[in-house]
Amino acid sequence: MNLKRWISVFLCFVMMLCLLSGCAKASDGVSDKTMTAIRNTAEERKQSILDSPSTIVKADKYVMGESYSGTAYYVSNNGSDKNDGRSPENAFATLEPFREMELQYGDAVFFERGSKWRAVELPRSILETQGITLSAYGEGAKPAFYGSEENGTGSEKWELYYSDESGKKIWKFYRDITEVATIVLNEKEVVYRDVAYWNGDKYLQMDDAHQQLTGEDYDVTKFLSDGWCFPALQYPDVNTENLGDRIFRGWDEEKGEEVFSKGPLYFRCDAGNPGELYSEIEFIEPFAFCDGMSDYQTYDNLCIKYSSMTFCSGFDGIKEACNGVVQNCEVGWMGGHVFSYATGAEEGDTRIQLNAGLFGRNSGAMTFAGSHYTIRNNYVHDSFQEGIALETFDGCATMSNNIVSGNLIERTTQGILISNWDMEVNENHIFKDILIEDNIVLDSGINNFFSTDWENEYCNAMVLQGGPCAQENLIVRNNIFAVATGALVHIGEYSETYSHIFEGNTYAQVAAETHYIPFNGIGIGDDPYMLLTDENVLTYLGDETGTVSSEN
Repeated sequence: MNLKRWISVFLCFVMMLCLLSGCAKASDGVSDKTMTAIRNTAEERKQSILDSPSTIVKADKYVMGESYSGTAYYVSNNGSDKNDGRSPENAFATLEPFREMELQYGDAVFFERGSKWRAVELPRSILETQGITLSAYGEGAKPAFYGSEENGTGSEKWELYYSDESGKKIWKFYRDITEVATIVLNEKEVVYRDVAYWNGDKYLQMDDAHQQLTGEDYDVTKFLSDGWCFPALQYPDVNTENLGDRIFRGWDEEKGEEVFSKGPLYFRCDAGNPGELYSEIEFIEPFAFCDGMSDYQTYDNLCIKYSSMTFCSGFDGIKEACNGVVQNCEVGWMGGHVFSYATGAEEGDTRIQLNAGLFGRNSGAMTFAGSHYTIRNNYVHDSFQEGIALETFDGCATMSNNIVSGNLIERTTQGILISNWDMEVNENHIFKDILIEDNIVLDSGINNFFSTDWENEYCNAMVLQGGPCAQENLIVRNNIFAVATGALVHIGEYSETYSHIFEGNTYAQVAAETHYIPFNGIGIGDDPYMLLTDENVLTYLGDETGTVSSEN
């Protein structure tokens, strides 16, 4: 047990003593009835979002999220790229025709429900054209865009690479594959991704916190645990001092295109051949459906899954994309790729890059850096980092007039993240007129993709990070924050001026079946251990009308 875990246990013990001795006031325990009601409400919202109809119509004026005014194009698994794409009967089959087209403001692209495309990335003609609408047509499930290149089921796709008398069985995928953040079995079970340090020639074993080298070469037959995988990519060039580098893909000068690093994928499954045991085996791979949108775009009724690249707004180095609507979408199983290594590490090196140790993994579900966005009625689930994030950076303009409402966010690391990475209070760089309302954030940190136990302590339903997060009229109201492996609400740097933004929210913390969760309600800075009490919610969040419940 590492030091942080010992500290966690000790502090939990202290909190128990305080609670029993009356030195902290805790609200009445969460009853089964209360949690059942919350989960039923979440399930109803989930089904409502998954079943939401397409209501985008043709009109004289383009109104984001409601109408389009230009040409409509259609894409279907039953179509052909030889068609003109201008009717459901003459739909394109893929996005390839758009690479040679010039779209106009007000145009729309409709994808047939029930269709699915894999390892697809939106062409620049769509991403860079203002006023484009992407939506669905037809009947059935939302049109799906998977980062996963293929369903890995089938016994022929897995070769027994290693076995021993103890019953250990390590399987190797039938072909080299890109960076894999994790494997998802039957749309619910996570295969954890083991990690090792790539020194430009081979992989080296790290300690449990991923902050020091142990002096051993990494060997899957020795270190890979049952139910874990390891993609052994051969990175051609590791330039890792820049934490934003995407080391899993590079540029091919001869082809004039980006190419992905690839390598063998190992999966330890002692129960037998995974291709026989599971009907669905999906890989979270770094194919980005939307890696930066343009202004005035609408994304409606789409399903985006199994991508380690965040679905995000755009930034061209000069300004952030602004004015957009993302609604009625499902975005799940996102993020977690390795994006950085600390170069030149030697045995005993404790160099820290942000919170990444010798290497970094990142990305989540959805991130927006601009203003005038509405993110509403989406089902966001199972992401390595944030579910929905509003992030602004040093040098960016003030973020204003964004609305995040009616979303269901389940099993993400940080359900809703509000982050100002300009670490100084800057009156010209703030959050202004931002509304976070009527969202349900549930089971934050449960079933996550992390490789170390202590990371669970920093999984939160709501996070204010950077800072302190300077704001004017930033309001977080009437949301349900229920169950997190860390504090329900975490504030990186508390400020009475800027942190009292909460109104009428429900805060419910209860032990989950697979995790021991203490009474963590509020985290301030490096302390995630404050009790969830009426007094603390009022003192640190300013929520005078909130409902507080914690299991005790």
